Amino acid sequence: MLFRSCKLGGSLLDWSGLPGALPWLEQQWPGQPLVLVVGGGQTVDLVRQWDRLFHLGEERAHWLALESLGLNESLAMALWPRLRLARNRAQVEAAHRDDVPALICANCFVRWGERQSFPPLPHTWQVTTDSIAAWVATVLDAGELVLAKSVDLPPGCSVAEAAAQGLVDEYFPQLAGGLPRLSWVNLRNEAPTPVVWQTA
Repeated sequence: MLFRSCKLGGSLLDWSGLPGALPWLEQQWPGQPLVLVVGGGQTVDLVRQWDRLFHLGEERAHWLALESLGLNESLAMALWPRLRLARNRAQVEAAHRDDVPALICANCFVRWGERQSFPPLPHTWQVTTDSIAAWVATVLDAGELVLAKSVDLPPGCSVAEAAAQGLVDEYFPQLAGGLPRLSWVNLRNEAPTPVVWQTA
């Protein structure tokens, strides 16, 4: 089963065009099961603020940030009720059998994956939902990870350069090389076009 994994950037969560863009993502790759990971945006920024204010430490902040993603996931489901929440691989596969896109519960899926002895992500601020989406794609043996963002990918920009510019998180380059195919799309573009960024 070849999944198409997509990370929805947190910067898109305050965009009025999002309700129409969500089903658009599924329509671009007909016949390939869509797995969606929702970004953090302002929700996780609040956890960052708490960490600075209360000195939570990266371990506690990591898990709080994952828990906070539940609010963004609930928003995605409210905007696109066709989505089905998936907490582990079996639930992703069940969604595919029922021909509905799977929405990853990031907090649940990461905890499940770590219990299955998959190599864990660092529990630090180096990791954001970019790396979580790449990790989920690896766990699911997805055929492609699509990063849906609010900006165009600069021409000729490598994954390492994108991390240095803050377009993806610091840890992402360590996972990107293991993905069969990595693509990028600026959903805010008037004519969004997925661009293949990297192939294995």
